[in-house]
Amino acid sequence: MKTEREELVEYAERMVRRINKKYLSGEKGCNVAYLPMLSGIGPCKVEIRPGAGHNFRTVVDAIHNCYKNNPDGGYDRGFADGIEALTRVSSAKVGSLELLLNIIFYQVKKEKEGTAEFNVDIDEIMARVNKLIEDNKEVYRQDYDSFDHWFERCQKIAREKYGLELG
Repeated sequence: MKTEREELVEYAERMVRRINKKYLSGEKGCNVAYLPMLSGIGPCKVEIRPGAGHNFRTVVDAIHNCYKNNPDGGYDRGFADGIEALTRVSSAKVGSLELLLNIIFYQVKKEKEGTAEFNVDIDEIMARVNKLIEDNKEVYRQDYDSFDHWFERCQKIAREKYGLELG
């Protein structure tokens, strides 16, 4: 009998395969096909039970599983393009930035632990994220009164746990 987590990953894998098919289709907007899935927007929300919130870790694990089963399937490129798209839309709300950082941190954790089926260009990603933060600090401060305190904590986690320089 499968655990709830195993069933959720299988569900997410089916979604990843559908999204990846759209990503590879060449249709208009296909380059951002991974964005709703990574963000948990609408029907792309993956949660263990209603109201539990989007489980981005399950989505990232599902993308890696799909890549493992089909390394030439474009899943790694789709994931990277999804991260880039999420970076572009994370300029107004701290919640979007937090999700972006959590996904990046989880990917780096998988790479460090040797459980990642593919690696991302973390230097390129962090350069874009750091520019995003630099360009939007005032917007984030308006969105969240405790942004500076929150961001200092994120910087500490990035540096100490993942060896990343944030901001």
